[in-house]
Amino acid sequence: MKQCFLSPITSKKLFCRRCQVVSDHKLMAQDAYSISGGMQPHIPLLCSCKICGTYFIAYSQEFNFFCDSHKSEYTKILGHNRIQPGNWLYIKNKERPGKVKSVFKFPKEELITISYQNNYEEQIKHPISNNIKEVSSNGYKLFPAQTGQALIGDHIYHTRRELFGEVVGKVLEAEKEKLAVLLENKTLLFITLPEKYQAPPKKQLLDFISHKISKAFAPYHQQLNIQVSQGIVCIRGSVPSLALKNKLKLFIKNIPSLKGCINLVEVQPLKPISDTIIKARVLTILEDLSIPISNYEVSVQNAVVQIKCCYHNCSTPTDLEQRIEQIEGIKELNLILDFMPVQPLFQEKWFQNAEKALHKNPKLEGSKIRISYHGKKILLEGNVHSLFQKSRAYIATMLSTKKISIENKLRISPYTEEQDVI
Repeated sequence: MKQCFLSPITSKKLFCRRCQVVSDHKLMAQDAYSISGGMQPHIPLLCSCKICGTYFIAYSQEFNFFCDSHKSEYTKILGHNRIQPGNWLYIKNKERPGKVKSVFKFPKEELITISYQNNYEEQIKHPISNNIKEVSSNGYKLFPAQTGQALIGDHIYHTRRELFGEVVGKVLEAEKEKLAVLLENKTLLFITLPEKYQAPPKKQLLDFISHKISKAFAPYHQQLNIQVSQGIVCIRGSVPSLALKNKLKLFIKNIPSLKGCINLVEVQPLKPISDTIIKARVLTILEDLSIPISNYEVSVQNAVVQIKCCYHNCSTPTDLEQRIEQIEGIKELNLILDFMPVQPLFQEKWFQNAEKALHKNPKLEGSKIRISYHGKKILLEGNVHSLFQKSRAYIATMLSTKKISIENKLRISPYTEEQDVI
């Protein structure tokens, strides 16, 4: 399994069950991602100890760099955070936190109004400190009350022990999942998650998922091997198409009570198709003028397709990946979309002149030509049916845009080859 996770994401201090200590771990994913701005949920991450190499699988939504982690409630601690109206605030020895209604600052102290349940309000005076070093500017999860809502990497405050700490992982003992929490005094706690946050028993979950898959994917069920551990499903086996592989992954992702799915299913097409034909079929889709992309590059090797292309912020190609994965013979697809700013107004005039010239030219009948602007030059993409049409398109664009550099990437696709493409 380890060889399937080759893209580094980040490093974190996590609890290692073999070393029995908190150590540096490398977090790897199957594809390239960034934690800047937060990761999407249900992305499997392989967490490998840098000391002993032991690894475990966790999911992006279990970490505090998850894209929706900010929606979780964090509480600020009086004396350890800067306070603003709207913050949840905990004062030591209080039964529960309250919401800050207002903060009035005076030369040496601040007056904080806090609202508690049942519309009860309290005002407290607190000395102003300009030397607050915030360990967690977003606040803390309060333990043990928020044990079930804590994410790996969250800073916590244990109200009973009156100690700060950090969530450094999860462990499974006797089919019960526990949080590993490292306190500031170096004590390592293992806190059992509340029952509502526990994954269903392994056998019960395996039987449930096997039944679901046997009904939804009856022709292929016997070719699949399903394993379940800690609410994570791992599927091995083979299916005849990439679209079916991704459909299976989406189907499992939507099953409640699951953290996610590790999809190790291989695509084995019913009949071999050459890389040349696969590339031609991919290009035919990319050349569809209704798809808002440009400056695309395609490589195909052993039925593994890699595509890199650009798009504007006002027109994201929403269904491009779904259309390409329908192509017969593709085993893997790596689609990289690069954002490209909208061209200035003066460039639009050039495009309008060039588009009119290309549209009105009778010699270009039957061609599909996309025009875009990249790196101070005009780019011609799409397909034409002859070398003559390719040269005519270049000349027509050159005459209508005058001194602007032109790159001609038009593909020649004779009428006789249309039977080979989708």
